[in-house]
Amino acid sequence: MAEILSQSQIDMLLSSLTGGGAGAAGDGDAGAAEGDAAPGGLAKDAGAQKKVKEYDFRSPKLFTREQLKLLYSIYENYARIVSSFITGMLQTYCLVEIVEVEEQQYYEFNNALPDSVLVGLLDFDVKDDDMDENLVLMEMSKDIGFTAIDRFLGGVGVPIEEDREYTEIEITLIEHLFKGMIGLMKNVWADHLEIAPRLMKIETNSRILQGISADENVVIVVMSILVNETQGKLTLCIPAVTLDSMFKKKALMSKRNQRKGDALTEAQRRAGIINEINKTDLEVTAVLGHTTVMSEELVKLEIGDVILLNKPENSLVDLLVEGSLWFRGELGLHNKKKAVAIRELYKKGSESTL
Repeated sequence: MAEILSQSQIDMLLSSLTGGGAGAAGDGDAGAAEGDAAPGGLAKDAGAQKKVKEYDFRSPKLFTREQLKLLYSIYENYARIVSSFITGMLQTYCLVEIVEVEEQQYYEFNNALPDSVLVGLLDFDVKDDDMDENLVLMEMSKDIGFTAIDRFLGGVGVPIEEDREYTEIEITLIEHLFKGMIGLMKNVWADHLEIAPRLMKIETNSRILQGISADENVVIVVMSILVNETQGKLTLCIPAVTLDSMFKKKALMSKRNQRKGDALTEAQRRAGIINEINKTDLEVTAVLGHTTVMSEELVKLEIGDVILLNKPENSLVDLLVEGSLWFRGELGLHNKKKAVAIRELYKKGSESTL
């Protein structure tokens, strides 16, 4: 049974016919298909659209996805270690989990910080690096900071309700916690780089942070931290200059280790070959001299006949190893057996008696 077109479908067909022959046919077919499949056709068209990812050429990304994944795995391990460390320091439940690793510009990170913060300025101090300072920022939520202070001073571990600045004594307590947390980074980077991270100072005002330009690319490592019932964040801000230097140093160390490994493998291979060669039996032949005789003379030889060789009486004997001349020696006796004492090594290019 033929399907009856709606008024809107009829209007669509009439408008497509006024647009031209080929376009009319194509639009008409599309209109009919749309009439047959209504919502299904719309879903198909929506699914067929390609996803476009925006890229800002004014601030290009400097690090690959693999490098960010490496950082994620490093600080995922760090989150587990620092979770146990804080639990031991505060003698209360603590859970640290990594949330994300993202590359952005420094002003985006700095603008998101409140005026009053708790930021530690770190120097990663990469071994054999040419840079004076490998600067890194570590920011901790104020709620977590005051919770830690409360536990240090014998409290149950709850943040204060009012928003105020840290006192000098409180900063000293937090500095003790920060130094312990920063020292643990040496362990998680040990498989990749040899670093000696240290805390340079603690800042409580985000507007006076210096050392990183506003438009410089940075990698932000965000970790969630839970102490008792208090939820907060522990954030690392690693400038591109520092991270690029570390990745280059890591690549150089990997090449050196590979060369060492290749050299060790080659030495083991050569030692194995030499060991097998040492077990090989070789035939050594002493050649007293040479002469040429006629077949007739050879047939007539009898016991007692003397054959003249092409060498003087006291000349050295040629020693052949598997048919190749290696040494020259002197014929004699050893334990009542004929023997040859090696006197010289045959050198290629020298005149041979063979």
